[in-house]
Amino acid sequence: MPAPSLTHDMPMAVHPGYLAGPGDGAGALHAFVDSHDDWNLFSGDRHQLIAAHERSTALVTLDSAAPGPHAWSIVSFASPSGTLEWHAGFTATTPAEIVAAVADRLASAMSKPTATERDLQLWGHDHPSAGTADALDTETARAHQWIRGGDLRTTRTLDHPDGTASLRIHRFIERPGTGPLDTVFTLAAGARGDEPTWWKAEFSRYTPTTLLTAALQAVTDPDRCERRASQIPMLHRSLLRTHPVAARPPRTHL
Repeated sequence: MPAPSLTHDMPMAVHPGYLAGPGDGAGALHAFVDSHDDWNLFSGDRHQLIAAHERSTALVTLDSAAPGPHAWSIVSFASPSGTLEWHAGFTATTPAEIVAAVADRLASAMSKPTATERDLQLWGHDHPSAGTADALDTETARAHQWIRGGDLRTTRTLDHPDGTASLRIHRFIERPGTGPLDTVFTLAAGARGDEPTWWKAEFSRYTPTTLLTAALQAVTDPDRCERRASQIPMLHRSLLRTHPVAARPPRTHL
């Protein structure tokens, strides 16, 4: 069903959700903190919301005025040194539900009582980064047989068959002079033929495997997202299935 006229700005269920537009980022971050007792929400300034784990070893930040390309960031710090271990960044047009899926997977792992259980939840295998590329390749093969390409010595490319999403695995992770915080994995999606406007999620080398698969599965097995009609990107409307849903009371952010 085509999206309705913007003169009827009703709530809509939108599928696939990864093309639904960014949605309510602040609402998603509030809902995340409400769902996880060991996380707290802070306001950095009028443009910034920060969800912090109670041990201060992980942050989820939404910054609408961020100077770089990423409005969203998820970072992890080593304890007790405070050294940045890994980071994930998401552009402002990334659906908030995709960021939330990554944050939820991280929060679930951090709630485990032992380091062994946390590591298993985060990595799903024994050696950091060793199995991540293979896990992503397996997921795209399982779902619709994504098209493989690229130079395997530099960048492996995996593209959705309908041309609305791509995954890039940058193989320079093994080159001398590259650091653990360099971007290695890039997931992007949008209207075919309009790639410069696609949202992007970028992950550094040691981002745990299960966080990347959480983001990828939001594309390979997309849920419906709820948006007002005016929030649905015009370029994506012909690619979406939509139907009206009952209006919900507006959320109050305290």
